[in-house]
Amino acid sequence: MSPPPAQVRKKAHPEGQARTEADGAGQDVPSDDDEGEGDSPPLTRAPPRATERGAVSLTCQDFAAQSGSQSEAASQVQDALSPRRKRRSAEVRNSLRLFGLLAVLAGVNIYVFFFNRGTAPREVLKPSSMMKAADGKAGTLKDAVRQAGGDLSPGSNGAAMTVPAAADGASASGKKSRAPQVLAPAAQGKPKTKGDLATASPPKEAPGGSPGLDDEGSVNPENSPEKKISDAETLGQILVREGFEDESPKIVTTLSKLFNAKLIRGGQTYLVHEDESGEPESFEYRPNAVTRYVVSRGASGSWVATRVDQPVETKVVTVAGTVDSSLYESVQRAQEGSALAGLLVEVLAWDVNFYTDTHPGDHWKVMVEKQYLGGQFYRYGHLLAAEYGGKVGTVRAFYWKPNRPNAEGHYFDAQGQAISKTLLKTPLRFVRISSKFDRHRFHPILHVEKAHLGIDYAAPVGTPVWASAAGKVVECEMKRGSGNTVVLAHPNGLTTRYYHLSRFARGMKAGKVVKQKDVIGFVGTTGLSTGPHLHFSVTKNGAFVDPGKVQINRDAPVAEPAAYQAAIRPRVAALRALDAAPLARN
Repeated sequence: MSPPPAQVRKKAHPEGQARTEADGAGQDVPSDDDEGEGDSPPLTRAPPRATERGAVSLTCQDFAAQSGSQSEAASQVQDALSPRRKRRSAEVRNSLRLFGLLAVLAGVNIYVFFFNRGTAPREVLKPSSMMKAADGKAGTLKDAVRQAGGDLSPGSNGAAMTVPAAADGASASGKKSRAPQVLAPAAQGKPKTKGDLATASPPKEAPGGSPGLDDEGSVNPENSPEKKISDAETLGQILVREGFEDESPKIVTTLSKLFNAKLIRGGQTYLVHEDESGEPESFEYRPNAVTRYVVSRGASGSWVATRVDQPVETKVVTVAGTVDSSLYESVQRAQEGSALAGLLVEVLAWDVNFYTDTHPGDHWKVMVEKQYLGGQFYRYGHLLAAEYGGKVGTVRAFYWKPNRPNAEGHYFDAQGQAISKTLLKTPLRFVRISSKFDRHRFHPILHVEKAHLGIDYAAPVGTPVWASAAGKVVECEMKRGSGNTVVLAHPNGLTTRYYHLSRFARGMKAGKVVKQKDVIGFVGTTGLSTGPHLHFSVTKNGAFVDPGKVQINRDAPVAEPAAYQAAIRPRVAALRALDAAPLARN
């Protein structure tokens, strides 16, 4: 049997009944009879009321919870954004400070370069402004020199004056004193000039160029009023700046009769002589420590130029040494300059590669001319005899010049065969060979297999590059791949090419004739290049050949064997007498 409906309803809805009783007094709770008389049964009404209220209660609770969570999230967002905003505001402040500092610096630079009279470009570029500082320093120096030279008066009857050195060999400042300097007498009735030297025959140029002067070899006084020529400055510009405005073309024309005015170099010196009123009256150009060119007005009032050479004393010395690490260090241990090592390398470069054939234990011996100015070393002259021995063998060279007019000196071996060859395989003083001749080389820039039809000699930028042989310049231009390029044509169908030069030698152009070892350019890294080097290649009848395998002939032998053997006999004896094991010098 099934239970009564009332019981079923009570069991089925105990929760609704409890909620109804909990709603408070005064509300009628329907009985079982009422439910049975036809009213809406509690089964259909009580659950909806309870569900609506519960839903409203739950909704309120959820809303309150959501509101609380939103406020907490907002506070968390605020806490997270606060440091970020602080950092951003700090960055803005720092940027504003930096901008303000840059604005101040820009204002200072604008004032210095455009408004300040002493530093503005339009003021600095004026000749008067450029020389103002130098004139201020030179004024004090001139006064001191004039006061010291007060004894050079017109009544001295043109007698030469010698400025003696300190008795103890040192100056008051503690520096080593220089040798006495002879000052030439000035003309009667004219103000005396400083730096006039006695005349004599000029020295002959040493092979391979002059080593130049160092601080110890300079013969000019420390407080000399000489001025240096700047780079790319012409003789006419110098004369105009020094006050010879209207007379500068006449002076340039007069000096051009003695030397090529276009060949002046930066770093050379000149001197301007002034009269009692401070006006320039003569100009003196000094290309080196030996020679000077002086232009002044003659008796007729026209400009007259003369060449004056300082006397040079030449001594012949013999020096020997043993190589421990390098030839240059060995020469320096022998108390000689590095220029002597350069001369030895240039003379024997055809038979000895001093960058690969030098080994510890090798020896060298030389007989060389040393030139002196005023008792101080000036430069090396000719290398009269040279010997180098070691694993490469023993090589000797002797300088000989025939005794006839306009004859040129050359180097020969002990049998009279020429040391020089028709082609110099290494046309520079290189450090190492960075790439050899290879017809299947992988190009480091193009990343393709491309024939390397030459030899790359790695060397510092600015290293002089020589003409490998006498010839004619057929190309001297900038190219895309090879950079600054020089191509020389030689006899017998030979052509040499020089790539990647940093710059060309002065006066180098197509059509110029050059001699062997003439400087044609300087090492660089122009064009398709990964570093400073010289690419040297050779063609024979239009086809590229390996420069290291080219058959090279020696130049013509000595023309007068008997005279040559008589001249070198004492030099051979001198070299044999030298002992290279301990450093020797005579």
